Amino acid sequence: MRARALAVLATALVAAAARADGLGFVYVSPNVGMASGGHAALVADGTVYHLQNGDQGLLLLVRDGWSAFQLVYAELENRPLEVAVLDVAPEVTERVQRSFARLYVEQELELGRRESLRQDVRWLEAYAQERPTPELRGAGLVSPDAAGDPDAVWLRALIHARIGHDSLTRVTAESERAIAELAHAADPTRLDALREALLLREAARSLDRAYGLEARAVAALPPEADDPLTSPERAGLEALSTRLEETIGELVLSARPDRGYALLLAQARYLAARRSLATNHLVLLDAFEAAGRAEVVADAVADSVRARRREHAGALLRNGREQVLGSALVDEANWNLLEEVASIAARDGRADAAGPLSEIGLRKLPARGRSLESAPLAGDLAPALRAARARLREEDARLQRLWSYDLVTRNCITELARATDGAFDSAAEAERVLGAVASPNDERFGFIPFMFFDRVRERMRVSRVVGIQSRREAALARVLRESPGAVTRLRESTAYTSSIYQPSVRDSAFLLFTDDVFWRRPAYGAVNLLFGLGYTTYGLAAAPFDRGQRFGAGLAGILWSVPELAFMNVRKGSFDWVD
Repeated sequence: MRARALAVLATALVAAAARADGLGFVYVSPNVGMASGGHAALVADGTVYHLQNGDQGLLLLVRDGWSAFQLVYAELENRPLEVAVLDVAPEVTERVQRSFARLYVEQELELGRRESLRQDVRWLEAYAQERPTPELRGAGLVSPDAAGDPDAVWLRALIHARIGHDSLTRVTAESERAIAELAHAADPTRLDALREALLLREAARSLDRAYGLEARAVAALPPEADDPLTSPERAGLEALSTRLEETIGELVLSARPDRGYALLLAQARYLAARRSLATNHLVLLDAFEAAGRAEVVADAVADSVRARRREHAGALLRNGREQVLGSALVDEANWNLLEEVASIAARDGRADAAGPLSEIGLRKLPARGRSLESAPLAGDLAPALRAARARLREEDARLQRLWSYDLVTRNCITELARATDGAFDSAAEAERVLGAVASPNDERFGFIPFMFFDRVRERMRVSRVVGIQSRREAALARVLRESPGAVTRLRESTAYTSSIYQPSVRDSAFLLFTDDVFWRRPAYGAVNLLFGLGYTTYGLAAAPFDRGQRFGAGLAGILWSVPELAFMNVRKGSFDWVD
C-alpha cells in the first residue's frame, strides 16, 4: 500500500467518501503480491478494523476510517469490495467495537513495552562501548546552535511572566537530580526513567536557553505548495500560538515525568508558527523525520506519475490549510495532519518516502532525534546487558506466542472472527445476536477470505450486501458511457493502450485485463502467459541496467497468468495517485 498515508490524509482533510454506519464484514478481492489471497475487515460505524502481518511476523490490528480504507483498497490497489451489513441493534455494534478497541490498546501497550526493552539494550551497549547514547525522539526538533532565537526568547519571557522566573530552572534541577540518582543506581530496569529524565532536562534547557528550530526538522515545501498566507490563515496561526503558549506553561508545571517530548514538540510547533507569521509562508515540522527511519531515495514510477503526485500533494496541502487554518480548526490532531501532508509534499508527493508508512498511517508525530549527554552508569554493565537482552528475548517470545502469524491457524480471518466473538459472553449469545459465531473453526477452509465472507452471508443476519467497484471498474464504466463501442472496449482491454491504467513493474508484466471478462478469461490468460515469457526474456537482457526489475516482473507475469487459465482472476493492476 504505497500511498496509504496520502489516502488517509486526503480522506481526513477532504472527506472524500461517505460514512459507513452500522456493523458489517468487508471482503476485499485479491490482487498480486501479498494481496493474492484477498483480505477481510470489520466496519463499525465508519471505523474499519483489520489485521495485517507486521513487525517480525506479528499479526497486528489496524484501525482506519472507512473512507481511507476504501480509497486505499478500492482506488489505489484497484480491488473491488463487498460489504455484508448485519441487521443488529446499535448497542451490538458498540459492544463489538469495544472488543476491537481492547485488542488494539493491548497490542499498542505490548509493542511499547518491547520497544522500551529494545532501547534498554541499545543504551547499555552504548554505555559499555563508551559510545554516544542513542538519539532521543524530539530532541532534534530544536538546535543548541540556534540558542537565542528571537521567537524562543519571547516564549521564555512569556513563561516567566505566567508561571515564574524560576520555573524552568526548577525543572532543570529536578531532572538533574533524577539523572544523577538513576546513573548512580545503575539499575538496568529503570533506564526508561533515565531517558525520560534526560529528555525533560533537554526540554527545560531548550526553553531556558531559547533554542531555535533545527533546520532539518522543517518540511522543505516545493514552490508549487508554498503559497503566501491568507488573512484567515494568519489568524489561525495566531490562535495556534496562543494555545501552544498555554500548553507549554501547563506542561512545565505538570508533574508528569514523561512530559519532555511533549514540551519539545510544543516548543517546535510554536517556533514554526511564529516563523510562518514572520515570513508569511507556512512553516511545518517534518512528520517523517525521526531517529532510525531511513529515507527511500528512488521509486520506480514514471515522471508523469511523479508530477501527478506533486500536483496532488500541493492541492491537498492548500485544501488542508483552508480547512484547518482558515476555519480556525487548529487542534493538535488537525495540525498533525497538515504536518503529514507537508512532509509528503516535501518528498516529491510520495507518501511512502519515509519507509513503511502503510504500517503506521495515522498521526505520525514529528520526532527528529538527537543524542544527549548522559553520565556513565556506575558498576559492571556486562551482567546488566545480559539481563536486558534476556528480557528482550522473553518479550519477543511472548509476543510471538500471543500474535504470531500463521497462514491457517492465525491469520486476518481467524483473529478478526475471534475479536468479534469476544464481544459476547458465550457462543450461544453470539449466535443469538449475530445469527452465527464468526469463528470459522467448523469449516476446513474457513480461514480463506472469500470462504469466510460466504459464511457470513449464509449464516449471519445480513440485511444487505453492498458492492463497491474498483477504480478501474468505475472508470471503465464511465469511459464506455462517454464513448461506447467496440473500439473503446478494445483499447481499454490492454494495459498498454488503456486510458485508465499505466503499466507498472510491481503489477507484473501482462497485456490483457481479465478482471472484467469470464468466458474469455482462459484465452486472455494464455496471451498473458506468452507475453510474460517474452517479457522475461527482455528483462533478462535488461537486468544489468535495471537490477532485474523487468525480469522479476516477467516471472511474476507468468505466475499470475496461470490462475486465469482456470477462469480465476487475481491480477488487477494498481494506481499511484488519488484523483
